[in-house]
Amino acid sequence: MIHLIRHGQTDWNLFKRANGQTDTLLNQTGIEQARLKAKELKNIKLDLCFCSSQTRARQFCEIVCECPVVFDERLIEINCGEFEGMEETPEMMKLLWNAAQRGDRGVERFDVFIKRNIDLCDEIIEAHKGKNILIVTHAANARVINYYLSGKPKDYDFTKSVGGNCELISFEN
Repeated sequence: MIHLIRHGQTDWNLFKRANGQTDTLLNQTGIEQARLKAKELKNIKLDLCFCSSQTRARQFCEIVCECPVVFDERLIEINCGEFEGMEETPEMMKLLWNAAQRGDRGVERFDVFIKRNIDLCDEIIEAHKGKNILIVTHAANARVINYYLSGKPKDYDFTKSVGGNCELISFEN
């Protein structure tokens, strides 16, 4: 199985600010979420964890994982460029999405972001078939990985959230 989870809450999550690649920390709620998730994960014998190298994901991983961990740069959040730290209003999110389509305003191009996440998924599937793998990452990554591991449905909406902080999604591997 491949188990996908987004890190615990940060203050920027709480206040609806775009984290992107800004290195924010888990807040007290996020730390408690991780502790609770660690108890749940005790029921799953994890063979390996792939984790974003960003601090908030590393903090989460250190609390929940009792297996070997690989920190992989491909799991870092999308670079939101000049939108990082801004309030996630509908207008801002539309501007960010448009910038991601073109790769302007300092925003990582969405097709490049998708490719780095899918490339990692392909490597995990090929090298770890039949193993219990945990992926600890961020909101946008979770959308892409969910899309890919769900069979790339044609009607998939990348603008919709895939679970909240600490929500576990599992896929056959």
